[in-house]
Amino acid sequence: MTNAIFIHTVYFWLKEETSDEDRHSFEDGLRKLGTSTNSSGFYWGTPLDIPDREVVDSSYDYAITSFFDTLEQHEVYQTTDPVHQNFIDSHNHIWRAVKVYDHKIK
Repeated sequence: MTNAIFIHTVYFWLKEETSDEDRHSFEDGLRKLGTSTNSSGFYWGTPLDIPDREVVDSSYDYAITSFFDTLEQHEVYQTTDPVHQNFIDSHNHIWRAVKVYDHKIK
């Protein structure tokens, strides 16, 4: 169980022409993103290969989930965390869309 106060989930849709090399680099970047000391937990993955259901959106290529114990940690992560900034700078050229969902833990 985590003491996090909220969960930060991000979905990535990569450009169709993304090379295998860029995908591998992106996955390495995700692993490094998980080393940020500002989050209290981090997971990444790809959509499950399950039968289509109307309520399930499996159109994304990758997703991350980060946990934050304080709003301040999240703000540092978003604005000045070198691990996060390096990830964005190194990989934003291959994604065509990004969606962020944050929610407070009750």
